[in-house]
Amino acid sequence: MATRIALWADITREERFFTSLLFHDIRANSAPMLSLLKDSLRLPARTTISDVGFEVCFFRDAAFARLIERHSSLEKQTFDLVITFSSRRIAIIEAKAQQGFHLAQISKLQQARDIMVASALWPAKEVDICALTSSLYTPSNKVRAAFNSICTWREIATIYPRNSKHYEWANDLYRDRARRDLPGN
Repeated sequence: MATRIALWADITREERFFTSLLFHDIRANSAPMLSLLKDSLRLPARTTISDVGFEVCFFRDAAFARLIERHSSLEKQTFDLVITFSSRRIAIIEAKAQQGFHLAQISKLQQARDIMVASALWPAKEVDICALTSSLYTPSNKVRAAFNSICTWREIATIYPRNSKHYEWANDLYRDRARRDLPGN
């Protein structure tokens, strides 16, 4: 009997895979994601999700479309997910699976947000920065304070059950990292 080749979906540790699944789940039904973010972002009651983007190279593409001034230092910065709300507000979602957040990366996200909000050409004047991480990760107070919302892969597994196996895998990857980081390993 031949041994089956492992499926990439069963072995990957790459958050892009998981955020791609989430992108497609949100496009198919945005209501669960909206419900998850509504309270933490204090969204108006009638808000809907009007668009979602995956691996958004915002500054490159928005400058090309003449929606924002060119910022060459940020042209290659890519956002994992970008959710556009009907209230002309957007959320940048930075996802992590097997690792936590670094303050330098958060600082670049904040710089990007500030430029987006200050742009005379870009219509969204509220830009939230949201974290998507493992429920096993405990962010520092500085990291926690930098985000408008923090949700977990475990919460995503609950609201999008069709891909819950993959979202639970994304959530549990951090456990593998914690085990490797133990003294003596």
